[in-house]
Amino acid sequence: MGEETTERVIDRLILALAAQLDTSGRPVLAASAAEALADLSRAQADVIFGQAGHLVHYGADTEPLKTLIHAITAIQRDEAPADAAVKPGDEVRLVGELPESLTDYDETWLRGTTFVVRYVDTNAMVDVQPDLTEDYLIATVPAASVEPMRKQNIP
Repeated sequence: MGEETTERVIDRLILALAAQLDTSGRPVLAASAAEALADLSRAQADVIFGQAGHLVHYGADTEPLKTLIHAITAIQRDEAPADAAVKPGDEVRLVGELPESLTDYDETWLRGTTFVVRYVDTNAMVDVQPDLTEDYLIATVPAASVEPMRKQNIP
């Protein structure tokens, strides 16, 4: 299966899950769905959030997708290390020297952008994604390179 086909399949599955969540009457994933999304690796989280971000960025039915993103983020947040300086869902900004993973991007844009933490690793690295209307890139940066702006309040 080619990369484009794989991306389209993932897009369809994300849209289907978002639509199912949207029609359920409450924005909570079923326990079995939450279990299936638990313990995601960095690569898996990057694919899910990247593809969902791509769909939102390019104008798919965004509200159900945003609801799905928040639901997955809540699962990731519950799994983050208790002592993490930031957790999935927290809004952060870049501070200090730009991480190598972002040197190809405009520094002025990066400094003015609010990012959302998508993944927290035990080795002091975090994955961040900008507001999806801006871009949908996901970058892995040292936790020391981000400063919390606001903690997500996810029950």
